Amino acid sequence: MDLNERIRSLRQERKWTQAELADRANIQQKQISAYETGQNSPSTEILIRLVKAFDVSLDYLVFSKEGQNAKVQVKDRELLRYFEILDSYPEVERSIAKEILDLVMAKHKFKELASNI
Repeated sequence: MDLNERIRSLRQERKWTQAELADRANIQQKQISAYETGQNSPSTEILIRLVKAFDVSLDYLVFSKEGQNAKVQVKDRELLRYFEILDSYPEVERSIAKEILDLVMAKHKFKELASNI
């Protein structure tokens, strides 16, 4: 999904008119129209305003694939790539990865608990 389609899609998901989005992002409605039709691309400043209006991450607005959760924010980009790759694997392999992650998190929690004793 291209940026213009994502802007339109996010606006429509929220049942906002272009004028409502423009008001929330403090920009003109004609700019929203130009972004949604792909006639113009938003500047970095405008992208930040749109991110705040939609309450999504910049990564999601600009780069995200269809269906990716808008609230996910992973600082470690290599880890994020692993998750994206794993998402395309069969369920059996995803389940194994989840079990391994559960073990890693349980080990971390155990260490935290032990250090508080």
